[in-house]
Amino acid sequence: MKYLLGSLLLCSVWSLASVTVHASGSILAGTGINPRDAYTLGKALTFQKLACATCPLQAGDLDRDRAESLRASLEARDAAVKPGTPDDRHILVLCPGTESSGCDSEVDEQELVHYYLTRRFRL
Repeated sequence: MKYLLGSLLLCSVWSLASVTVHASGSILAGTGINPRDAYTLGKALTFQKLACATCPLQAGDLDRDRAESLRASLEARDAAVKPGTPDDRHILVLCPGTESSGCDSEVDEQELVHYYLTRRFRL
């Protein structure tokens, strides 16, 4: 069982390294990641970098209203005019944000978190 979990984790990390996503909010077919993996990785990133004890948000703060605010910020991340939500600055901890760390790969963590939030909260 331990080896199976380790293999699954290794496959997930490898898949994460080969992700190609687009700011439109869609995970494209043939890009090295399937929707289930995108959801799982987005959930992990949400609770590792965005909503945890030492993160900008607390896990208990993540409800439907906060998810809508985060979604608006993530969708407008490349826009000249931001939506003006408090979460505009919180998403910067996710790659390719200016306050992110460990962004050696070309993984768009913001896109994965967007995917997770829109599916989890049915936005």
